[in-house]
Amino acid sequence: MPFVDCTFKNGYLSIVPDKLILWERLKAMIFSILGPPGGDAMKMLAWLIAIMVTLWVLTVASKWLAEKIWKGKARMLDTLGDYKTVVAQALPRLLRISDAESDVHPSPEKWSKKEILGHLIDSASNNHQRFVRAQLSSEIKLPEYEQETWVRTQGYQGESWENLVHLWRLYNLHLLHVAEAIPDDRLKSRCFIGENEPVTLEFLVTDYVRHVKHHLDQIFS
Repeated sequence: MPFVDCTFKNGYLSIVPDKLILWERLKAMIFSILGPPGGDAMKMLAWLIAIMVTLWVLTVASKWLAEKIWKGKARMLDTLGDYKTVVAQALPRLLRISDAESDVHPSPEKWSKKEILGHLIDSASNNHQRFVRAQLSSEIKLPEYEQETWVRTQGYQGESWENLVHLWRLYNLHLLHVAEAIPDDRLKSRCFIGENEPVTLEFLVTDYVRHVKHHLDQIFS
């Protein structure tokens, strides 16, 4: 119901508008908390306006901060949900590939499916270090790794395809567990990888999932 005040004044019914009632109640509420200001009516008005502007600024700032936090959370949850789906759906498709098929090089300069999956295992091991160390400090500096050298040195071409598939799956299930446990305040940790510009831990997680999907597409193509 609207705020109105009906009183008799000099024998006549007097109705005070609702806005005036609200204004008076607002002043009374503020005065009860902070006490009335000193000075004339203009100073009182300026004081009330300052209070209202301050409340408005605080409301806008808190809303902006809440949206920023929740958007970041939603983005991370989407990334991790996508990651979980990718690992689950990739396993049966990887196991359908024969050991002989996984050995084939499309061309002399390109990796075989075994070597691509081996590279993904190397990527998991390097990002494992990044995901953990970035939670222990607000800033980390880690080297890049020489992808071609790592694949060649570890001799993935001579490995069992089935063993590589299960190793990749189990490592990524653990890495998913690690990523899901990252506190929100650590997602903004600065990470220097080699000579590249710094990125956040959140970016590293998102970029890792993108990287996994890219190379799985190569294997399945």
